[in-house]
Amino acid sequence: MADFWDLHCHYVWGVDDGARTIEDSVGILRGLAALGFSRVIATPHMRPGLFNNSREGIEEAFARTREMLADTDIPELALSSEHYFDDVVFQRVLAGDGLPYPGGKAVLFEFYEVDFPYTVDHRLADVRRHGMVPIIAHPERYQAIWRSPEILQRLIEGGAGALLDVAALAGKYGKKPQRSAEELLERGLYHAACSDAHRPEDVAQVKIGMQRVEARYGIEEVEFLFYEGPRALLEGRLPS
Repeated sequence: MADFWDLHCHYVWGVDDGARTIEDSVGILRGLAALGFSRVIATPHMRPGLFNNSREGIEEAFARTREMLADTDIPELALSSEHYFDDVVFQRVLAGDGLPYPGGKAVLFEFYEVDFPYTVDHRLADVRRHGMVPIIAHPERYQAIWRSPEILQRLIEGGAGALLDVAALAGKYGKKPQRSAEELLERGLYHAACSDAHRPEDVAQVKIGMQRVEARYGIEEVEFLFYEGPRALLEGRLPS
C-alpha cells in the first residue's frame, strides 16, 4: 500500500525548529513520498516563549511554503499545529484560535517532558466536550510514561489518542524513548504514527522505524499506523 498519511511533520520552513529553507521542505516531502506517503500534514509548534507562533502566523508561513512548492512533485499538503499544553495555548484551542487537524475533529498536543499536569484528565475531557479528539504527540518521549505506561492507558481510556513518532524505534531520541516506544507498541496503545521530520535526513530514520514495525508485527501494523489510524483520528474517532 502506498497511500500513507503523516499527521505530524515540520516541513514549513522558517517558522520553528523544522525546515530551515525551502530546499529542506522539498527534501523532507520527497523523502516521505518515496516511502509511500500521499498526504503530509504540517504541524508547526505553537509554544509561547520558545516558538511564539499564532494561528495567523502559521497559516501565512504554510501559504508561503505551499506557493513555493506549487510545481514540485510532492504529497498533498495540509496544515495543523503542535500545541504545547500550557494555559495560554490550551485556552487558544478552546477559543477557536488554535489549529486543529483538517475537519476540526482532532487536535494535536505536546506535553512537558518530565511530567503531566495534575489537571490533564479534566482538560482533555474539556477538549472532547468541544467536539475534538485530543491527540498526544510522541508519548514515548515523556519521562512520566517511561516510569508508568499506565498513565497513557488512563488517558486513552478517557478518550485521548496516542501518536507514535516512528523514528523513536530507530533510536533517534536515545535508548529510553526507543524502549518506551517498543513497550507502548507492544501494549497496543498507539492509534497512529508519524514522521515528526524536521530535516531531510530524518526520513532515513522514519524508514528504519517503519521497517522495524513491519519486521515485528507485519505490514498490517504499518498500514494501521499510517493508513487506517490517521484517517480515523481525523474523522474524530479512535481506531481499534
